[in-house]
Amino acid sequence: MDCKKVVVLSLGLSMLLLTLTYGAVVKATPEERQTVYEMDTLGFQLSIIAPDLADPGENITVTVTAGASGYIDIEYIHISIRGLRNETEEISPPLKEIHITTAMMPYQANHTITIPNETAPGLLYGIIEWGKWNVRVQLLGGEVKMTIDNPPPAGFVVTYVKNLELEELQAAYDILNATYNSLLANYTKLENYKGELGTTRNLMYVFVATTVVSAATAFLLLIRRPKTRWL
Repeated sequence: MDCKKVVVLSLGLSMLLLTLTYGAVVKATPEERQTVYEMDTLGFQLSIIAPDLADPGENITVTVTAGASGYIDIEYIHISIRGLRNETEEISPPLKEIHITTAMMPYQANHTITIPNETAPGLLYGIIEWGKWNVRVQLLGGEVKMTIDNPPPAGFVVTYVKNLELEELQAAYDILNATYNSLLANYTKLENYKGELGTTRNLMYVFVATTVVSAATAFLLLIRRPKTRWL
């Protein structure tokens, strides 16, 4: 193998390893499920689909699809799904372990994962470990083969485990906030009625005072009226 082929092959393998290491693609969608890992390079495809959210104690379904029809033969793929308790301690053993060999490809299966009740709120994550890779690269001078014994593992986010206590507090807060706003609206209406009643009361006082003054004036005029002499 000449130097030019070695350089080209090294560049190709470097790009492959970069794709492998950073192949995790999260495609957030408004739907309940989303693609949490996706890789498609040199004829090898791997896709993992999982729910966007999950509750502690819930069973979730993770769909794994794998296939190789190009220039890569992979000895095996090992996927482990992991979670934490108390935000720092990893749950052991892993919540799920999925092992796929070359003989099983093309592969597609749904895997049920039970999330323990003690799982801490936050991210459920996965780690992909790879067996030996046999890579064939087409160059101008022909096909070059190389084996990668220890490809770097890949990590990805599986789903987000909800904080049920926080959600219950949020629901209670929303109820209290709605009650407060309703009471505030009623209080504002009462204040408006109070203002209207105050205006009416003042008008009544003016009317009564005017009536009293008018009556008093009429009475005074009546008693001061000069008497008429009869001839």
